[in-house]
Amino acid sequence: MFKNIGIQLKQRKKLSFVLLILVLAFLFPNSVIYGQSVERIAAIVNDDVVSMFDLRARIRLVIASSGIRPSRQTQQRLKQQILRALIDEKLQLQEAKKRNISISQRNITKATAVLEKRNDIKPGEFITFLKKKGLPRSAVFDRMRAQIAWTKLIRRRLVPRITIGDDEIDEILKRLKEQKGQSEFRISEILFAINDEKHVSEVKKTAKRLIDEIKAGASFKEIARQFSAAPTASTGGDLGWLHEKVLNTDLARIVPKMKKGEIYGPFRTNSGFQVYRLVSKRKILETDPSEGIVDLQRITLPLHKNNLKKDHLKQMNLAKLISKNISSCKEMVRMGKLAKARGKITLGKIFLKKLRNPLREIIQNLEINQSSKPVKTPNGISIYMVCQKILPVTNFPTAKIIRNRLKQQRLSVLIRRYMRDLRSAAVINIRI
Repeated sequence: MFKNIGIQLKQRKKLSFVLLILVLAFLFPNSVIYGQSVERIAAIVNDDVVSMFDLRARIRLVIASSGIRPSRQTQQRLKQQILRALIDEKLQLQEAKKRNISISQRNITKATAVLEKRNDIKPGEFITFLKKKGLPRSAVFDRMRAQIAWTKLIRRRLVPRITIGDDEIDEILKRLKEQKGQSEFRISEILFAINDEKHVSEVKKTAKRLIDEIKAGASFKEIARQFSAAPTASTGGDLGWLHEKVLNTDLARIVPKMKKGEIYGPFRTNSGFQVYRLVSKRKILETDPSEGIVDLQRITLPLHKNNLKKDHLKQMNLAKLISKNISSCKEMVRMGKLAKARGKITLGKIFLKKLRNPLREIIQNLEINQSSKPVKTPNGISIYMVCQKILPVTNFPTAKIIRNRLKQQRLSVLIRRYMRDLRSAAVINIRI
C-alpha cells in the first residue's frame, strides 16, 4: 500500500513539473526554458536569443562565401566578431519592427535575384545552389532579412535628414577643374568596429587574421560585406574615387606609394580598426591611354627556320628600312604587299587593354601615321602603325556622382551614431 502511495506521489510531482514547464513556456516564450538550454544560447539581445546554431551557421556561411580557409583555429578567432555582427542584426531588426518596417516576399525575391546575379546563378536556382555548396539556408535568409529591414529603416529615417546644396556641388566641380592632372585613387575599405574598449585586442587580431586570409586568396569584397561596420559594406567596401587632397594624413602618406591591389592596415581610428585596399589610380580629368581603341595596321616579315641567324639579320634590316620610309597607313598597305608580309596588314579596331605589354605600351605611345620600330614576335618581325585613335571620355564626375558621394559620406556618420545609440540602450547578455 505504502509502495503504491509513493508511486502516485512521484507521478504527481512529475506531472506538476511538466505543467510548470508548460506554463513558463507560455508566459515567457523568449526565455531560456523555451526550446533550448543555457549551453545552446550564444547571446540574448533585449528579448531575442542568438543561438549557438545561429552562430555556427553564420560562421559556415562567412567562410564559404568569402574564401577563408576553414580551419578550426580560424573559426575560433572569428567567433566573437561574427557574434557581434549577429547581435547588431538583432538590434537592427528590433528597431525596424519598432518603426513598423515590414519585409515582404517581393523584397526577398528581389534580394535573391541580386545574389543570383552576383554569383552567376541561373534565375530561380538559388536554393539549389545553397544545397550544392552546403550553405545553411537559415543563415543566408536571416542575414538577407536583416539587411532589407536595415536598408529600409535607413532610407526612411536617415536619408531624408541629408541635404546637399547646389552651391556645395558647384564648389567641388570648380575645385576639381583646378586640380586637373593631379592624382586620385579608387579605394576599398573594411571597418572592424570596436563597440567596447575591452575587445580592442581581440578585434585587432581578427582584422590581422582576415587580412592574411585576403592575401591568401579570400575575397576582399565578401569579407567587407560580412564584417565591415561601414555603410560601404553593401558594395563590398568600395569608396569610389578619392582625390589625394581629401585623404587623411595616414592615407595621404601611404597611398601614393601603394601598388594596385595592395592592402594597408589595420590601423586604429575612433570607430575601430580600418583596412584599405588600393583598387586603382589615375589623373584627374586626364584619360587613361590604355582604355583607348586604335585602328591598327601591321607588316610582319616572316623568319625561316633554316639559316635563322642570317635570315633574322636580313629581315631586321628590311624592317628598319620600311619603318623609316613610310609615313601613312596607305603606304603601309602598299609596302606590306611589296615585302610579301605574312598575315593580315589591316587589323582593324582593337582595344588597347586587350594587348599585352610590351606591345601595348609600344602602340599606346605611337602617334597617328607613325610607324613603330621593328618588334620581334612569334610570327616574325613586325612593324605597327596607328591609323586612328579613339580615347576614352574624360573622367570628370557629374553633379549627380558628386551629390551621391557627399550623401554617402554624411550617411556613414549618421549610421554609426544610430548603431552606437542602439547598442547603448540595449540589454545584451553574451553567454560565450
